[in-house]
Amino acid sequence: MTVGLIGYGRFGRFAARHLAQRVDVLVHDPASGAGTRRIRGVRFVSRAEAASQELVILAVPISSLRTVLRGIRPHLRRGALVCDVCAVKSGPVQWMRRSLPRGVAILGTHPLFGPDSAARTIRGKTIVLCPARISPSVVRRVRRSLVRAGLRTVVMTPRQHDRLMAETIFLTQAVGRLVDRAGLRRHARVTGNYDSLLRIIDTVRHDTDELFADMVRHSTESRRVLALLDLSFRSMKSLVRRAGR
Repeated sequence: MTVGLIGYGRFGRFAARHLAQRVDVLVHDPASGAGTRRIRGVRFVSRAEAASQELVILAVPISSLRTVLRGIRPHLRRGALVCDVCAVKSGPVQWMRRSLPRGVAILGTHPLFGPDSAARTIRGKTIVLCPARISPSVVRRVRRSLVRAGLRTVVMTPRQHDRLMAETIFLTQAVGRLVDRAGLRRHARVTGNYDSLLRIIDTVRHDTDELFADMVRHSTESRRVLALLDLSFRSMKSLVRRAGR
């Protein structure tokens, strides 16, 4: 089997490395130049060739997804399966349903791991599947393949996914970025809780501002959580003012 991978950013490179252990991978990314690090089993091709495979994975930022969908539409083969890996699902799944031909199957996915959390292995990690326009038999086949690779699969609706992610991954990102941007001096080991906070900050530093902004821009659930955090912070400041009287 040959997989077409659109996008070769940080997660795209990570995905290509693992996919190439099992299948041939054809990558298209206009930003990848001659100096791009190559991986055995991965070949760089035109957008048309990458998009014409049986399985096409879109590893691009949410903000670029609609443009990419328009670009690959003419090259998709009938019966192909197209998956995205965006951290938000409601918008991307809806855009894929609207943009891609009816003869193409659509499956929203979100790997809850990446180059940092799965630096040693992907075994035991979780991937969320949001079936959009795909038969139950194909979903079962995809799940079996992922389980064979050592992954745990969870099926949910895009809305369920976005609420869960907003109250877990996005919340962690928001807290880590808040503390990181405060510019506080870093201390040596003090308590276990402080060590856990430092690990969150270190993980957040590896993720782009674009990813965080996209999670806010394209998820009403993330905006709800951000508003609640803002309300909570103002409540704490009010409590301090009252205590000081």
